[in-house]
Amino acid sequence: MLIKHATQSDVARVAGTSTAVVSYVVNGGPRPVAKETRKRVLDAIRKTGYRPNTLARALLTGKTSTLGVVVSDLGNPFLSGMVQCLEDEFFTRGYSLFVADSHDDPWREKQIAEMMLSRQVAGLVWYSVDQPPPADLVRDMRGPVVFLNACEPIGGAGHEGRRISVLENERTGTAGLTEELIRRGCRRIGHLGGPQGRINSAERARGWYEALREKSGLDESVFAGREGDTPESSPLYISAPYTHEGGWNAADKFVDLGCDGIVASNEMQAVGILARFNRLGLRIPADISVVALHTTNYAPYTTPALSGMHVDLDGLAHSIADAVFEQKDCSPIIPNAYFSARESCAELRDECR
Repeated sequence: MLIKHATQSDVARVAGTSTAVVSYVVNGGPRPVAKETRKRVLDAIRKTGYRPNTLARALLTGKTSTLGVVVSDLGNPFLSGMVQCLEDEFFTRGYSLFVADSHDDPWREKQIAEMMLSRQVAGLVWYSVDQPPPADLVRDMRGPVVFLNACEPIGGAGHEGRRISVLENERTGTAGLTEELIRRGCRRIGHLGGPQGRINSAERARGWYEALREKSGLDESVFAGREGDTPESSPLYISAPYTHEGGWNAADKFVDLGCDGIVASNEMQAVGILARFNRLGLRIPADISVVALHTTNYAPYTTPALSGMHVDLDGLAHSIADAVFEQKDCSPIIPNAYFSARESCAELRDECR
C-alpha cells in the first residue's frame, strides 16, 4: 500500500490560499506574504504534515540548505565539540550539516572535498589535516568556505566564492601554558609535540621553546640541542600522535627526564599522560604538573581535573555563522582563548598572585 504524502496543493486547500503563496512561505520568497496569511499557511503545514522536497528544490535551483563540515578527527573531543556547536548554531538559521571525517588522511580529505562539491553544499567549514589547508581543492566552489585552522588569511584572486579564515595563534597558546607552569614554580618543563612534519605541531613547540628562553633561572639543559638550537632538538621535546595512546606512551620518558611540568599539544595527549602517571603512582601536581592546549568540557572530569588553554567554541561557532550569512566582509576570525587552572597544575606561587 502506497502512502500518499501531503502536497503544496493540500496545504493551499486547507489554508484557503494559492499554491504560489504556499511556495513563497516555504521558500522565504521571492514575494512577501502578509502576516495573517503566513500564519494560516504554517498552521496548514502542521495539520497536513507537509514536508518540502528539498532534493527537488536543489535540483531546480542549484542551491541547498546543507553546509558541509570536514574535520580531521571526530574522535578528538575538541573537534567533535566544535562540530556540535556549529550544528546548533546553523540549525537555528535553518541549515543542516553534512559532516565528514578525514581520519587525518590527506588523500581521504581530497576525496571528501570533491564529494562535498558534487553534492552542491551551500558552503563548507573545514578543519584540514595540516596547515596551510590545500585551498585549491575548493577553488571552484562558489559558496563560502571557512578554514578553521588557517595559519594565515586565505582567499584572493582565483577563488570563486568568499573565503573566511579562522586564525588561532597556537604558538601563543603553548607559550601561555609554559608561562603558567613557570609562575607555579616548574623549572624543568617538557613538551609533548604532535607528529613530526606538521606545521601546527611545529608552531606549538615553538611557543613552548620561546617562552622558556625568555625566562631566567630555568634548567639550561633544555637548550642543549641534539642537532642545533630548535624546539625539536631539545632533550625535553617528545613527538607523539595527537591521541590518548600518544600521551600514555610518552609519559614514562618525561619521568626519566626529570620533568616537573609538561605542556601537552592537545587534551587527548594530556589525558593519556594523566592516566599513565596515575598508574605509576605519581602525585599530580606535587610530583609533576600537566597542562594542555585545546581543553574541552571534559577537562574538569579527568583525574585530577586537567588545566589548559580553552577556546570558546560557542562564541566561535556564532562568529562563523555570522561571517557565512551576513556576507559583510571576509575578515579573519580570532577565537577567544583563555587559561583554565584546575588541579593538574600547582597553585600560583605567592609572589605571582
